[in-house]
Amino acid sequence: MKKALALLLLLLPLLALCAQEARDPLQYEIWVTLDPAQKMLLGRETIRWTNTTRDTVPDICFHLYWNAFKNEKSALMAEALREEPSGTFHGDTRVRDGDWGWIDVEKIGLADGTDLTRAMQFMAGGDAGADDQTVMRVKLPAPLAPGETVALELAFKAKIPRTVRRSGYYHNGYFLGQWFPKPGVYEEGKGWNCHPYHLNSEFFADFADFVVHITTPREYVVGASGRETASRSDGARGVMTRTFRQSRVHDFAWTADSDYIRIERDFIADREVSAQEYREIAATLRLPLAEVRLPDVKMILLLNPEHRGQAERHFKALRAAIKYYGLWYGPYPYETVTMVDPPFRSGSGGMEYPTLFTAGTRVLPSPQENSPEMVIIHEFGHGYWYGLAASNEFEEAWLDEGLNTYSTGKVLAKAYGPGALPLVVAGIPLARYSGSFKYADEELDRMAAVHAATLDPVLTPSWRFSSSLSYGMNVYMRAATNLRTLENLIGKEAMLRVMRAFQTRFRFRHPTTGDFIATASEVSGRDLGWFFEEFFSGSNHWDYSVERATSQKSGVARGVFDREGKKVEVTRKQARDQERRDKKPVYVTRVRVRRLGEARPGPGVRLKVLTVFADGARKIEHWDGQERWIEFTYTGGSKVKYAQVDPDAVFLIDRDLSNNSYVAKARPAAALRWSGKLLFWLQNLLQFAASFS
Repeated sequence: MKKALALLLLLLPLLALCAQEARDPLQYEIWVTLDPAQKMLLGRETIRWTNTTRDTVPDICFHLYWNAFKNEKSALMAEALREEPSGTFHGDTRVRDGDWGWIDVEKIGLADGTDLTRAMQFMAGGDAGADDQTVMRVKLPAPLAPGETVALELAFKAKIPRTVRRSGYYHNGYFLGQWFPKPGVYEEGKGWNCHPYHLNSEFFADFADFVVHITTPREYVVGASGRETASRSDGARGVMTRTFRQSRVHDFAWTADSDYIRIERDFIADREVSAQEYREIAATLRLPLAEVRLPDVKMILLLNPEHRGQAERHFKALRAAIKYYGLWYGPYPYETVTMVDPPFRSGSGGMEYPTLFTAGTRVLPSPQENSPEMVIIHEFGHGYWYGLAASNEFEEAWLDEGLNTYSTGKVLAKAYGPGALPLVVAGIPLARYSGSFKYADEELDRMAAVHAATLDPVLTPSWRFSSSLSYGMNVYMRAATNLRTLENLIGKEAMLRVMRAFQTRFRFRHPTTGDFIATASEVSGRDLGWFFEEFFSGSNHWDYSVERATSQKSGVARGVFDREGKKVEVTRKQARDQERRDKKPVYVTRVRVRRLGEARPGPGVRLKVLTVFADGARKIEHWDGQERWIEFTYTGGSKVKYAQVDPDAVFLIDRDLSNNSYVAKARPAAALRWSGKLLFWLQNLLQFAASFS
């Protein structure tokens, strides 16, 4: 007993050290009070930041995101006005007089009482305008050595904007994201990665432990990141203070509305996933059964009263998301997830934060549409590709948006199948009257992707895209279409293993595109660098076509021939007579395939070319696609019926699928070509219209 006690005493310091190292290097405790009358937040914040790098750090840089809503000189507002001079952008309402928002750090200092308020300065310039105030630098009294921790105390106040960029208020409903002073990410050897708030960019931050105390009027229903661990009512003041805690997340958002209906359900893994499903996914992923099992999750829904009848529809979609994201990409690691039906006209629908996201529906949703299901699945999915594998969305937005758009399509297809187009006129969903016309997400993604290819590379920093339209089509739709093409190249099972490996290896880290390429190449066993260079770093069209496919009867050749030492002439009449005597005509078929775009396959990749003959015979060729054109010649007893390049539709990023095949008969071929082009443009018109729903 004494030996065991002595051993325990020896191990205690080591156990304490391990426990300390297990904590995130950043800890927050925040006290915030909502003042609905003045539309203000009043807050105090303590931050402990540990220098985990080998650098000596002289300062700390903070994001003050709400200063983007302070005036038209901010980077975000200036970019919005350049893109749309009327002041309306991204579905947000125009900022009217009196509706501006801002955040002020009134005081900052060390926990020992050292005042650093005079050391604050805004960091304008660089990729922001000279008047932008969304990044603040504070110089420390002494540089922070590797392994050292600084404890800071801040006092701040913020004017809540009438909703703009998905944060703010509408009447008595509030959705509050990016509302507190937040350090950037310190990158070893580079310094602080702390970009201004741009029009097209989202966010990047370090994983942290959060304890947040939220005080609101007592009648408000509050939802937040993490789990509620305590509440305290102050009857004299008519307020309620709720405490939320969550570790290993890199952001914290909350919402408050007196109209919310709060509903809870449980995701019980044993009810949602069968033993057979576990066995199948474990075999596909080549993992032990224990590694694919899912935990139970508490699901919380904050719903507007007018949408009360849609509660189970919301929960059904969330169950599907928890199940398939969990089975495919790794178990959801948190105890709770809160789904918010955002306040009416708050403009805060379709937004993700760790363990909390907003959906978005209508009073009259169509049963034929996969909406609000698509939004629910997509925003929950961000909890994986933005929340867990926390890439830098300022610089490489596709690692969240593209991966998640691809994943959303997979879950929707598995759980729901095709849905009707989400077209709405005067609040009436036209899908109710569109009959059986259905589409899959990947079809709309492809249509946008082929138009986006020459606008900008996918790998463009968010603020450098030529427009918001280019940003959206490239980092969402084109990136997702590229990933589906990659899946076709390496196979569905290999692609699933790539996605699972990337997600689990880089959970609670900050992966880059290079990390994804390395993971994909390793897991697939193929060098895929060319693929990402061509389709993510490049901006060239991929377009291969069958230029023509013709068959000509091989007649008897006329002319003078050497036969048995004599010169013999075959005349026209002799040739015709011989052709009449031949019972089995011979045809020469020529198929020409042309590369119309600048994008090309990489080493070892071949384009399949299929030629089908009238008698049912088939010829398959494989071409490296490097030259501008190639011609295949066949001799046989049957005419060509049609020819097709990439008949298996591996390369979904092909700009014009209508020219991939050529039907031999002239008139039907022309009709098919023109009808194909008409359908192509009609589909794109519908895609454009759908973007306004």
